[in-house]
This record gives sequence, C-alpha cells and structure tokens, in this order.
Amino acid sequence: MVHMHMMQRLTVQEAARQTGVSAHTLRYYERMNLLDAVHRDPNGHRQYAADDLASIQFLTRLRDTKMPIRQMQQFAELRRQGISTAPQRRILLEQHYDAVMANQQALNQSLEVISKKIAFYKELSAQGITDEQAARQIPAYDAMVAARVAAEICPHQVPLPLEPEAAAQALLRHFDRDQISKLIAQLQHQTQAGVSR
Repeated sequence: MVHMHMMQRLTVQEAARQTGVSAHTLRYYERMNLLDAVHRDPNGHRQYAADDLASIQFLTRLRDTKMPIRQMQQFAELRRQGISTAPQRRILLEQHYDAVMANQQALNQSLEVISKKIAFYKELSAQGITDEQAARQIPAYDAMVAARVAAEICPHQVPLPLEPEAAAQALLRHFDRDQISKLIAQLQHQTQAGVSR
C-alpha cells in the first residue's frame, strides 16, 4: 500500500477522488473556513497535503452525523488555535456525540414502530383479513400498538456508553444534582435489594 508522502501534494480533482468528496465541496470547506488555506502552486491551483486530506475526512464524518455548519466552524477555529484548545474541542465533540446518539435512539424507536406496522400489514395479507374488527384481534396489532406507545412514553432516553466512567460522565451532562442524587439512591436501593435475596 502506497502512503501519501508528506511533501506530495494533490490537485483538487485528485483530493476529491481520494476523499470521496466533490471538488465543489472541497472549495466550499475552504471558503467557509473549515479548512486552513490550501497551498497553491505558482499558477494558483490548489495543492492538497496529507494533513488537508485528514481534515477533510474528519469534516466529512461531522457532516455525515449532521453537525451544524456553525459548530463545524467553531471546531475548525479551535483547531487553528493549537493544542491548548484540545479540552474545548473534546467538549464540543462530546456534546455532538451525545446529540447524535440521542437522535440515533429516536430513529431506532421510529424504525421499530414502522417495522411493527409492516408486520401488521403482512399478517393482514397472509390471513386475508379485510374486516376492521378482525384486524384488531391478531397479535401483530397488539405488537404494533405497544411499539407506538413505548416510543411516545420514552422518546428521548439518555444513551449510555458501556464503560462505567463514560456512562457516569454522560449522566452528569444530562441531569442536575437532585436528579443524580435520586438516581444514586435508587441504584443503592436496588443493589441492597439484590444482595438481600
């Protein structure tokens, strides 16, 4: 596998091909200050270095996860200020990560509702049911209603990573002190109840 040498530079078309981003988008990233000014040859043509490609690929991840352009600009500005802004960049990315996870969970709940609706329609077709009352008697109908109710009752649960420390940090970002105290008390109660059994 041939790696791009640090001094090797690519044209906008080559960079677009290598990153999977259109030449138009590359110019847009630069115009919106998401990328540092790209080096130009004597004829004024852009020449992309390895660092530029790495930045472009990360910007693509942010865009794919629907980070607003203003936040992307904020991240790029912090990056330009150097390593001292790493804590602020981490916080910005953590907030975005949490938002994406919450959105993903909401999407999964919506997909669950849709899948149960599809199963219901399939069951109607398989049994040849055309009567409204008969349709409400099949198990697929109850499953469809249950999925819809579950999504309405709990639309935005806090997504928790598996690692205990990361999970604790996520809780602290989402709940105030009183809520955390109640949660700890509840966990202690459940733990003691489990031990006494």
